[in-house]
Amino acid sequence: MKQPDEGNLFTDLMELGPAPTMAREIVVIVISIAIVAVLFAIVGTSLPAFVALGVIVAFMGVRFVIGMRHWGKQS
Repeated sequence: MKQPDEGNLFTDLMELGPAPTMAREIVVIVISIAIVAVLFAIVGTSLPAFVALGVIVAFMGVRFVIGMRHWGKQS
């Protein structure tokens, strides 16, 4: 995991692992939710869209849980 002074918001959004701090990870989650909402507005509500939503929510949850383990060790 990177140090808090490394990278930026774009790299936090693109990484598979969590952001270096909890605050940055929460910002990533909020931005991801906004992107998914825009995609739902464009695509509409269909079964593949809901499957993709479930995968995204599960991925963000796993990312946050992994991050919590690392953020706790930094203190």
